Amino acid sequence: MTSPAQFIAVGYDGLRITSPDGKTWSEEVLGKEGMTFNALAIGGGRCLTAGIHGGRNIFSVTDDGQNWQDSDSDAGYSRYSRGVFFARDRFYILAGDPVTVGNAKVEIFTTKDGSKIESHAQQEKALSVLRRCAVGEDLFVAVGDRGRRAWSEDAITWHDDENSKPLETLIDIAYGNGVFVGVGLHGLRMTSDDGKTWGSQLVGEEGEHLNRILWTGDRFVAVGLGATYFSPDGHNWTREPNIDPPLTAAFGNGVFVGSNWKGRLMSSSDAIRWEQVHRCSQHVEAVEFGELSGTAAG
Repeated sequence: MTSPAQFIAVGYDGLRITSPDGKTWSEEVLGKEGMTFNALAIGGGRCLTAGIHGGRNIFSVTDDGQNWQDSDSDAGYSRYSRGVFFARDRFYILAGDPVTVGNAKVEIFTTKDGSKIESHAQQEKALSVLRRCAVGEDLFVAVGDRGRRAWSEDAITWHDDENSKPLETLIDIAYGNGVFVGVGLHGLRMTSDDGKTWGSQLVGEEGEHLNRILWTGDRFVAVGLGATYFSPDGHNWTREPNIDPPLTAAFGNGVFVGSNWKGRLMSSSDAIRWEQVHRCSQHVEAVEFGELSGTAAG
């Protein structure tokens, strides 16, 4: 039997917590002290979250939101998990070293159901790590540190946009209405029709950092510090000052859910006015929304 779609939040000390409506949250599932889950994705009836603990990558998978199956692998103190997304019937994990410029030791992990995680050869002398990816028009488009923008047909071999600049660093990316849209610091917004060539940048006010962009099915919603931007096409935008915005966000069933320091889970009906609905014992790093199959993992 399929369980209702739900929000899942993850974070420090292996925190995992779920909600059917973004307001009422389950009991926390915690791991070991020092474990940090920094990204997750939901797809194929399962949720996979990834993170770091010491010199290892850590992974945890569930298909009911309550029972989690954990695993780990050696990260060599450099090839750490940075982002997770689901596409083409499998999970992809972006990993790498954000410290070493020009040799980020980028590595891609893939898994169909979380039970067996495969590592793919690292990209040689990558400029910097990739952290977020959107999929559309049979293309993977990812953004990362120091302005890196890249595209791929298989999410294994990546091609960099040679015109990217560090001042155009995009923090998040989304696909909708036939276009890719990336957002970043000081209200930065950039759009690409093909995922390879990007248009000129739009900026907002100083300090208006856009940490998350969501495609809700009929518009893009970019949530930032001090303002939320809305656009039906990635080109024409309206700006609304927001109240107590989160640092990351997800959208589902007409509700926006986000998190803020420390452990504050927020809810909003319009992505403008946010209110705290729950407080976790640990900080929340990421939130996503999706449907699970309802059968205990493992």
